[in-house]
Amino acid sequence: MSATVRSPAVRAVLLYEGKFLLVQHHNRLPGTIGKWGLPGGRVEASDPNLMAALHRELHEEFAMTADVVGFVAMYTYRERAHHIYFARPRNINFIIDSNEILNITWWTLAEVMQCHANGNLHTGFELAAIRASLSRYGDQIRSGTA
Repeated sequence: MSATVRSPAVRAVLLYEGKFLLVQHHNRLPGTIGKWGLPGGRVEASDPNLMAALHRELHEEFAMTADVVGFVAMYTYRERAHHIYFARPRNINFIIDSNEILNITWWTLAEVMQCHANGNLHTGFELAAIRASLSRYGDQIRSGTA
């Protein structure tokens, strides 16, 4: 039996003015077309580390710079490890790469919860990652240091 090793991915829980960024990536899997997920993507062999991969992905998708507050958790989806980080965009004047991203939206936690309840989240771990971010970094968010 041989197992295919899938390169890991990095994703960001991005918070701006109390709302979370979710995106629709270009996707070829019929069951996930039109579903919302966290921004990010696969780690490439040329990336020196996970943080560099995250910054590269955010720049590729949005020409975005972000302050990464810290690591949140690792989730597995389709036999791929997804390393999740909590981050704050430096601004939201994005230049969206339409080859990678179909659509973006900023949602409140309640709206993300409703999207999850309706089965409209891509991997299913998005809400858990947002909640874990709030749990881990909530004090910093409330004090304005995150």
